[in-house]
Amino acid sequence: MESKRTSIRQILSDTSKSPFQKYRDLTVGDMGIGYFLAFETANALLCLIPGALGLFLRQKVYPQFFRSCGRGLVIGRNCTFRHPNKMSFGDNVTIDDNTLVDARGANGKGVVFEDGVIINRNSIVQSKEGDIAIGESVSVGTNSTIVSWSGIRIGNRTVIAGGCCLSAGRFDFEDLTKSIAEQDSYSTGPIVIDENVWIATRVTVLDGVHIGNGCIISAGSVVTGNIPPAAVAHGNPAKVVFTRR
Repeated sequence: MESKRTSIRQILSDTSKSPFQKYRDLTVGDMGIGYFLAFETANALLCLIPGALGLFLRQKVYPQFFRSCGRGLVIGRNCTFRHPNKMSFGDNVTIDDNTLVDARGANGKGVVFEDGVIINRNSIVQSKEGDIAIGESVSVGTNSTIVSWSGIRIGNRTVIAGGCCLSAGRFDFEDLTKSIAEQDSYSTGPIVIDENVWIATRVTVLDGVHIGNGCIISAGSVVTGNIPPAAVAHGNPAKVVFTRR
């Protein structure tokens, strides 16, 4: 079922709020002013510290702002966290340099990274609406984008190569009197990727897609429909080439 959403453009253009209020809403939501000021201070002091000292200080300070956090968290330089109170991290999670994790639209369990998740540098994990759950030992490659409008779930031991895009949302475009940016966004359903899947370089996965256990999606493919377990799929739109035995 298609689910309509309010455009972030509409939220940011709300004239009833000051720029400071909009920034606070974007950064920490409805958390108190003390939480906001503490989080801003931590970002200002710790975000860019290089080397082992920076890793140590971020490991000690940032978990205070998360919903929960296990042992061995590694946070690289210049990482951005929005609505950190909606984020949960297991043990030995790595968030590499220049990564954005944005949980502002999450609800329920929020954005969850299980044990051993690695998000490589320059990547985006963003909830505009719906929870994001990334399973144990999942690796997300450099320059990848994961954006949820109605939820994304990635199963254990899945490998997502560099430059991939999981985009669970679309724009209306029927009203020719309005620009596309002014029209509503919507989703046809969550993205579900089961366990032990390999998504190769620069694959795009659209909303409402379910990729089964043990699948391989070849480089550059665009996945617009469900892929059954153990299938090797290729193309735009991606089609099953053969099934692994």
